[in-house]
Amino acid sequence: MKPGRHPAGAVLRLDALATPLAVARIASILAHRRFDVVTMDIAAPVDGMRSIIIEVDTTDDIRLRQLGNFLNRSSDVVEVFRLT
Repeated sequence: MKPGRHPAGAVLRLDALATPLAVARIASILAHRRFDVVTMDIAAPVDGMRSIIIEVDTTDDIRLRQLGNFLNRSSDVVEVFRLT
C-alpha cells in the first residue's frame, strides 16, 4: 500500500495454525463467501502459529461479522481481529 493511502475495505488479522493447507482452506472460505481479497500477507510460522493479514473490499459490518464467524469456525483459525 502506498504511503498516505487508506484501505478501500476492511483489514482483518488472523492467528492461524501453521498446518499444511491451512492457508488454502482460509482462502477457500473467502472465495466461497464471495469476498474480494485486495491483499493477503502471510507471515512465516512462529511456534506453530502463523499471522495472516487480509484486506477485503467491503466495509459492510454485517458481512464482516459473518466472515469473522465463518473464519472462527475453521479448525485452522485460532482468532480473528478486525484492524479497521
